[in-house]
Amino acid sequence: MTMKISIELLSTRKRLFLFIGLIMFLLLSGCGEENTAVSYLAVNHTDKPIDSITINDQGGILNVDAMGGGGKDVCCVTVPKTWRPGLTVKIGWEQGGHFLRDADGNFVMRNGDKVFIDGRWKFRTVPIPEYTAKQRQHFDIHFLPGDRVMVKLSDIFPEHKDYRPAYPEEKKEAAR
Repeated sequence: MTMKISIELLSTRKRLFLFIGLIMFLLLSGCGEENTAVSYLAVNHTDKPIDSITINDQGGILNVDAMGGGGKDVCCVTVPKTWRPGLTVKIGWEQGGHFLRDADGNFVMRNGDKVFIDGRWKFRTVPIPEYTAKQRQHFDIHFLPGDRVMVKLSDIFPEHKDYRPAYPEEKKEAAR
């Protein structure tokens, strides 16, 4: 009798797990749109460097030079495979961080490392403009004067002559 109850209990457990698994599969398969991951980069159109970036509260590129780009392509931002109206992204950035210096202008060191003083974090939620499948090559973040932010998906890099907004001129001149 004990053997029969154990087999019935085991069968009931298996059925319960199968039922729960089926429900989870159905719920997850109906979870909206199909997404894809794309690399990202940043272009700073301001005269102040950016110390750090977040995208939808996830960590990002460090040290984006003033009037230039930062970090090459970094992986990844998830976007819908097909653009739809109303897409937005939350961009955060830290600016104004600096290494601590003593009264003589020398870097202050602790445990063999320069002491870094964090800057101020700013956040903007901005629209993601319409994009095509071809443009899903990389996700570009542009930091503009007046704490404005613009994003776009593109299949050409910011240094290309046809890219808009144009790469900061001061950085182009310094490269020559």
